[in-house]
Amino acid sequence: EVDVCFTKDHKAIIYHPDSTKPDLTHLTWSVINNSIFNIMDLDSFLDLATTLDDLQFCIDLKQNLYSLVETVVMAITDRRLQNKIYLTAFQCQVTGFGLESNVDLLLHAKTIDPTIKTHMIVVWPFNIVKLAKKYKPDAISIGWLQDSSISKIIFKLIAPNKEKLRDQIMEVQKMGIKVWAGIFNKEDDIVYFIKSGVDGIFTDNPKELKRLLQYYR
Repeated sequence: EVDVCFTKDHKAIIYHPDSTKPDLTHLTWSVINNSIFNIMDLDSFLDLATTLDDLQFCIDLKQNLYSLVETVVMAITDRRLQNKIYLTAFQCQVTGFGLESNVDLLLHAKTIDPTIKTHMIVVWPFNIVKLAKKYKPDAISIGWLQDSSISKIIFKLIAPNKEKLRDQIMEVQKMGIKVWAGIFNKEDDIVYFIKSGVDGIFTDNPKELKRLLQYYR
């Protein structure tokens, strides 16, 4: 999973806004290239992706801009990487909570190229079936926002109802949509979602995930 955004002069780069000082979105590409920051542009990243046959990628849109979507989609399509890359956005944009994008960006991507794969990160995970039917992403993720205090409270409200969540996951999967969970690093969380039947789990500890999969599957 990587992040993409525009520089000041609309060069698409692999970067999370506000992750450095100065924020590189306020600088031009030429200034960044001549700075201490070693930043990859989108084209270089996609060229690399074409050589990695055994990997798939999520590209997270970090600015709520249709122009960014159009740039990314065209770059993916030009390299025929539609089957390797999922374009990612949040269910909704919430100012102040780091939710930079909106699922409308994914709908716009599909109008440019219907074969583009889209991945929606659920913000309010009360009914993922309803969201899947409304937006028809290729993949839908739950649990990404565990660093947000509000999302932790909301997630705890639904998480204890394991049967209901499991039923929703199965219904979404029957629609041909993948259900992912993450980012989870604690054993209890990982085991919870393995047992819930998700298609994949995002983690910073893949060795532990692999061990738990062998044990609980």
